[in-house]
Amino acid sequence: MTITETTKSHFIEAFEQHITTILQWDEKRSHLAEPTLFAAARHLCLAKGGKRARPKLVYFFAKALNVIEPRILDIAVTAEFIHNASLLHDDVIDNGELRRGQPTVNVVWDSLTAVLSGDILLSESIRILKDCPRIIATEALELVSIMTRATMMEAHVRNRTDVSISQWDYIADGKTSSMFTWCGRAVGHLAGNDDAVERFGRFGHHFGLAFQIADDILDILHDDSGKTPFADLRNKNPNYPIALACQQSATFKTSLEKAWNTSAEAPSEESIVALGQQLIELGMVQQCIDRIQREVDLSIEALGPFANKPGCQEIAQWAMAMCHRFHVLESA
Repeated sequence: MTITETTKSHFIEAFEQHITTILQWDEKRSHLAEPTLFAAARHLCLAKGGKRARPKLVYFFAKALNVIEPRILDIAVTAEFIHNASLLHDDVIDNGELRRGQPTVNVVWDSLTAVLSGDILLSESIRILKDCPRIIATEALELVSIMTRATMMEAHVRNRTDVSISQWDYIADGKTSSMFTWCGRAVGHLAGNDDAVERFGRFGHHFGLAFQIADDILDILHDDSGKTPFADLRNKNPNYPIALACQQSATFKTSLEKAWNTSAEAPSEESIVALGQQLIELGMVQQCIDRIQREVDLSIEALGPFANKPGCQEIAQWAMAMCHRFHVLESA
C-alpha cells in the first residue's frame, strides 16, 4: 500500500501500534531490571497528551513523494523516540513534575530511570532505521548531537537577562528545528530525491522556529492549550518574548533581574503576573506573531515546486494556521 492510499488517521493508528510493539518487554531475552525501563518509556511515549507533530510531518512529506509506508513508519517512530528521549532528559534537568497531563517519569519512578529510559529510546531510535538508507541513521545521530549541544546552551543561559536573539535562535534551531529538518530530509533520502532532501530540510528549519515561537507565545496568552501561563518566567527560562523584551526595555530587564535574582527560589506569583503583563504591554505578542509569519513564509517558499503537491499542501495549511491562530488570540 502506498502512502497516498493511507489517510492520516490510519497512519497515526499504525504509528501508535508500531510504538507499542517496539516497547514491549521480551522476558525471554531480558534481565529483571528492564521491565521498568520499558514501562517508563511507554509512560511518556503512549501518553494521550502527545501532539504527534513529528510523525504527522513525516506522513505529509511522504504523501508528497508517495513513499512506501513501512519504512516511513520507522522514520516517524525514530523522530518520536528522539523527541521523547529529550523530554525525559529535560524533565530531569528541570525537575519537571508534569508532562502531557500526567506525572513525569522522574516523579513516578526516579531520575535514574528517566535518564536511562531516555537512553533506551535513543538506542531504539537508531536500531529501528536498519532497513532505511544508511544516511538517514547517520543524520539521526547528528541530530542527537545537535540537540544535546543546544540543550547545554539552554542550561547555560538560564536565569540570564542578556540572551541575544542569535543565542535563542541557536537553541531553538537545535532543540526544535533540527528535528523537523531531519524529518523532511529523511523522507527525501528514502525517496532518493535530492531536491526534496534540501527543500524539505529547509522547510523544517523555518517551520521549527515558527513552531517554537508559537509555543513561547502560549506562555503569555491564555487559551485552551492547557499550558500554565508564565511558566518560563517562573522557571527563569529566557524564551523568545522574554529575550526580546530584555533587549528593547531597560525597565523590564531590571524588573526581571530583580525577580530572578532575589533568591534561589521561584519568583513570587505577584512579580510573575506583573512581568507577564509587562510583556503584553510591550507588544511582545505581536512581535512574536510577526516573526512567526516571516518564518512561515520562508518555510512555504522553501517547498518550491512541491508546495502544490498533496501532503505539502496540508503542511502549508498547517503552517499558515499557526499564524491565523495567534492573530485571532491577539485580537480577542
